[in-house]
Amino acid sequence: MYDHDRSASKGMMSCRGLYIFKHKGTDSDLEQRKKQAMLGCAPAHKLLDLGSIIDIKKKEEVDAPRKFADYDLTIHKDHLPAGVELIVK
Repeated sequence: MYDHDRSASKGMMSCRGLYIFKHKGTDSDLEQRKKQAMLGCAPAHKLLDLGSIIDIKKKEEVDAPRKFADYDLTIHKDHLPAGVELIVK
């Protein structure tokens, strides 16, 4: 993902997980549900608002985090908007 952008701020960044938001729709009519899913069931800014669905916090016993394991990652699937599914890879 960062192969063509080697700016100093990114250094040797790497992906630690893939989080896919799948829009499924909420209507009881199958055709209407497909249309809802194509348009999206929630705006991106609500899905990507850190802390509401995906919460990342430094572990209490760590003073200065130096690696990914120094953080706790919590996924709140119950906070997802109606019609949206979260797939974690």
